[in-house]
Amino acid sequence: MPIEKTKLKALLIEYISGTISKDDLVLLLDEVANRHKNPELEGVLQELWDEIEVDSEVLADTESIFQSIITHSAFEKHTSPSKNRPFWWLSGAAAVLFLGICLSLGYWYAVETPLLQSETALATAITQLPKKEKGAILRLANGTEIDLDSVSNGPLAKQDNMQITLDGTELRYEGNMLDHNEQISWNTIIIPKGKQYQLTLPDGSKMWLNTGTTLTYPICFDSKVREVKIDGEAYFEIKKANKWPFIIKTNRQQVEVLGTNLNVSAYVDDASTKTTLITGNVRVSSYSDGNMSKSTTLTALYSEILVPGQQATTTEGDCKIALSTVDTEEIISWKQNLFVFNNEEISEVMKKVSRWYAVDVEFHDGMKGKRIGGTIPRFEHIDELMKALEATGVLHYKMEGGRVIIMK
Repeated sequence: MPIEKTKLKALLIEYISGTISKDDLVLLLDEVANRHKNPELEGVLQELWDEIEVDSEVLADTESIFQSIITHSAFEKHTSPSKNRPFWWLSGAAAVLFLGICLSLGYWYAVETPLLQSETALATAITQLPKKEKGAILRLANGTEIDLDSVSNGPLAKQDNMQITLDGTELRYEGNMLDHNEQISWNTIIIPKGKQYQLTLPDGSKMWLNTGTTLTYPICFDSKVREVKIDGEAYFEIKKANKWPFIIKTNRQQVEVLGTNLNVSAYVDDASTKTTLITGNVRVSSYSDGNMSKSTTLTALYSEILVPGQQATTTEGDCKIALSTVDTEEIISWKQNLFVFNNEEISEVMKKVSRWYAVDVEFHDGMKGKRIGGTIPRFEHIDELMKALEATGVLHYKMEGGRVIIMK
């Protein structure tokens, strides 16, 4: 008997999100194989196509892969005697959607391997495949991109007189640190959600980059100034150099450093940018331009010199700099893989959770004004974290694929 539409859609959503059980996977495969008994399947796929955004990279070269799959022997045992072309009944977008689903989950393991003898064996093979996660990306000045999670430790590239080396999650630049040419070349490192990286620049300055951070920096420094641009959060240990300032540019602030340790949180989707001084001294300036990280000629409207333990906050739509005294250990706790919530609104708490675990968050009525405080480890799985948050009694939750639903 064909699966009812609601159940079928639930199976497909679980399949897309990678949460489907082995038994349900077998059920879904059987339903696809017996598609002539369930004409609703194409309609359900079309609905999903309309609801989700398909990853363009996943769908690369779909035609050739699709042709190889529809003739593969692993699916022959599921087909009707009168229909020996397993997936040709899917039309247009629905066929591409189903292909995209399978590609994203490593389903095409069957293309490369001998015929599996049972649905259970096929389900086991699929569910045991490691999930493909996005790695940190190093974008070189010439546009070349290197996936840092897929390359071996050691030398990665050489640009001008600079050697770039990878050691675990640390990227190091070594060589002539001064650029004597007029044209400065820039590299960019992009840290995906759920990961952290460390960067050492040729002057010896170190940076710890938090999840979801993009840092742009020169291959070689100008002899007058050292400058980087950041979207996200990073902890900086800047090598002291007299008369050679280190400038950190964000979307709302410019931080001038002579030699110090500090934390900068400047995510574009946050309403405020915060610079926290750990040791030394820095000057924080704000500008009228809404995207001052790309500007080089603006005059600062406000400027403050910080002492250790102070935080400078600039809020969207307001160039004034608010100074406050903070617990610096709490501010940089992310380096120890900890979440620290200081009586924060649930929305702010879940924004941090969303960044780390790469999930979407949906709030039901009754959560406005609810707050959470405390320190929680960044557990490997989001379920562990959400259970800890639920134990506070402030919220309840449920998971639906890659989405967390928060309710009272």
